[in-house]
Amino acid sequence: MKSCFAFGNKLLQKEISKLNKISEVALIGSGTMGIGIGIDILNKTNLGITFIDISDKSLERAKNDIGDYFGNQLTAGRILQNQFDEILGRVTYTNSFETLSNAEIIWEVATERIEIKKSIFENIEKYADPDKLLLVFSNTSSHTTEELAVLFNDSLLRDKFLTGHGYFPFHANRLFDVMKGKYATEATYNMGIAFAEQMLEKKVIALRNDHHGYIADPIFEGMGAIISWDIKNGQDIVELPQVFAMLTANPFEVLDRTGHMPYTECANHMGKALPADDRLRVVYNQENRHYPQWIEDLEKAGRIGIYSSEKEGFFKWDGKPGREKPVKVYDPGTKSYIPINEINVSDYFSLSKADAIDHRESSIKSISGLIKVARSSDKGGKTFRRYVIPIMLYSLDLIQDNHATVADVNVSSKVGLRFKYGLCEIIDGFLNYFGIDAFINLVKKAAIENPDRPELYDIDGKIGPRQGKPSLLYKMKQNGWINILGYGRIYGTPVSQRNFITDKMDIYYNDLRYVYPTTKERVASIIFDNPLRGNVWNKNTIDQLDHAIGISVDLYEKGKLGAILFTASGEGMRMLGADARQFNKGWFSAKKGYQFLGEEEASYFTKAGMKLFRFLQESPIITVGVFGEKWGGGAEFTYFLNQRFDLILKGVEFDSIKRENVYRTKKNYNQPEIEYAILGGFGAVQELVRLGFGESLVDELFYQGLTAERAYQLGLSNGIGENEYELLEKAFEIARMKQKYSYPYSAALYNKQKKEAFYEGCNDDRLTKDTGETFNPEKNPYINNGLIRLLNMGGRNPQPELDVRGKLPGWENNYKTLYQD
Repeated sequence: MKSCFAFGNKLLQKEISKLNKISEVALIGSGTMGIGIGIDILNKTNLGITFIDISDKSLERAKNDIGDYFGNQLTAGRILQNQFDEILGRVTYTNSFETLSNAEIIWEVATERIEIKKSIFENIEKYADPDKLLLVFSNTSSHTTEELAVLFNDSLLRDKFLTGHGYFPFHANRLFDVMKGKYATEATYNMGIAFAEQMLEKKVIALRNDHHGYIADPIFEGMGAIISWDIKNGQDIVELPQVFAMLTANPFEVLDRTGHMPYTECANHMGKALPADDRLRVVYNQENRHYPQWIEDLEKAGRIGIYSSEKEGFFKWDGKPGREKPVKVYDPGTKSYIPINEINVSDYFSLSKADAIDHRESSIKSISGLIKVARSSDKGGKTFRRYVIPIMLYSLDLIQDNHATVADVNVSSKVGLRFKYGLCEIIDGFLNYFGIDAFINLVKKAAIENPDRPELYDIDGKIGPRQGKPSLLYKMKQNGWINILGYGRIYGTPVSQRNFITDKMDIYYNDLRYVYPTTKERVASIIFDNPLRGNVWNKNTIDQLDHAIGISVDLYEKGKLGAILFTASGEGMRMLGADARQFNKGWFSAKKGYQFLGEEEASYFTKAGMKLFRFLQESPIITVGVFGEKWGGGAEFTYFLNQRFDLILKGVEFDSIKRENVYRTKKNYNQPEIEYAILGGFGAVQELVRLGFGESLVDELFYQGLTAERAYQLGLSNGIGENEYELLEKAFEIARMKQKYSYPYSAALYNKQKKEAFYEGCNDDRLTKDTGETFNPEKNPYINNGLIRLLNMGGRNPQPELDVRGKLPGWENNYKTLYQD
């Protein structure tokens, strides 16, 4: 969104108000990461940006790259010329630090070198306007917040300082880290999270306490470092990282795309600064070095990846910008580039077996395939045990030492590092297959196979950095736990995480955000939170929403919740329909075409969704939705809610009469299923009829779509507006006010009467019976409280008691047995 919203959190409202008034961000550093941040801010906000860099060459590259990016948007018809001009008009490029005085947010994105950061921080201290400044971010991959905050002499700047870190490519990667550290105030910390989470639309890992590199970076840096010392020739760079490519990608290919300097600077700092109990210290301290000589040779030669003059790094690359592919590989022995040879299949036969498992299970990078490799005696199995097992153990260390939650580790690896399955899902998969004892034996087998690095495999707390700290695996064994994540009851995707401090299961959603109701407001918020994917419906979303509804119903029964606000993150609050891949057997390939799942499996998506939506619709909980552009299942979901509020949207669309792109009002309600040979599988037709639409209006929606204004005119929308914040505020206030005195008995009876009137028509005898029962305290335990308010209006009355008591008319909480048929 272009603004932030507090979702009922009064403590956050002050910081939100300040954030919504900012106009200027200063970016110090115009390299790859700075450019990505700049593009992201320009895409998602109306803010102005000033790039500050001492290098004219870097500023020129930033200007060209940003111009090219939005030029491509213009060429593709996504924006018009006036929009292109407006966007580029919001960017300034300068060598002068004096412009820092205009910025409300200052973001240092220059380097990992502490001496350069110190010089930059002196300029911030000299030129920033302390009255205007809200936040100072430093993008760092290895330093702690405290290490950098002390570079400021001014305590006010320390109060406003956070480390904030995104991942390549910044504008296309959802993960963002915010670390508070010792000095930042609570207000600064909350503001930094809100800015990243809502304005930049990121999945935020929020760390109160310092940890070198947050969570994702030490995992990724460790993946590269742990292999780097074993590289003897070019083919090793191709073959040894295959086991990590099974999880995500060859780390050396990724480093070529991001540049080597952050890695080498991080390795230098990690080698010196990692705490004594960090398992991975050894991979940054070998041969009296922090990274191997051959990587230093590459760096000295200027071979630092795709952005070097010859497109040389660990690989030699060729191809159009953004579509480069490795054509040769660096050979440390000859210091030259050699052909990439075919991998000897007999050496790595387990990888072929894993691939066969994926084909058989219609999957990709499956955990079953990883287990197959981990158990094997070939080179694939040995490299997996040598390299991947320590990273899995390190993840458990982060949780054990309270540096991260289970969710932090899984999100960091799955969202930021783009693992097909997060590290904690992989660990669970291994524990479920082997059992804890057999998995421990697998780790000990890896230790025996790798006597040169015994400390990497220590789980007994006997040697190396983890001495005195037996692995978390033993606590799990002691408590009889075999999972660190909890899984949804519909499709078995992650929905909760084990809290090793409280020994309870906490929420963990990758595609939703759940904001608990406050004691006073009693309004929960459920935000569909995967805007890069358009907030689509898939197995993960269904599992997470089902889990969130379960929590909400439990709170409702206890009187702690009366309403739910639903909305979507991302510009325009867009909500798409079902992910088409849910209906294709296996990973979609254009060459293979559509692969039929089978009728039963295909229809189960509708069955599961309809059970959940109908349960929500018929529950006494007040439901309000605030959305913008909605397609297919995204629109259908809102038909089940009590109230719908729509954002008036304008954008570039192709006018088929004028045969050109035009800027106009967009449609909020779209049901395009006929155009794709599918159907409205979440009940569009029947729900629209239930909402009062005749055949002609249903046709209009399906064939033309409805703008917010048209939907409001027809009564489908209950409120419209052009400002996201104001629309959310209005909808939240309606939910807040109506839940205050929403007595469960009357709310349930109201839903019952609506349902009966629709399916059965008018029935005066039934209404008479309902009236008698409503005024009977034995059947309606709320009637005394409610009537006192009515009869003594304006007087002092007892607070309403809104927990569920007795049997509610027409509604039974069957959430726990919803799918038992």
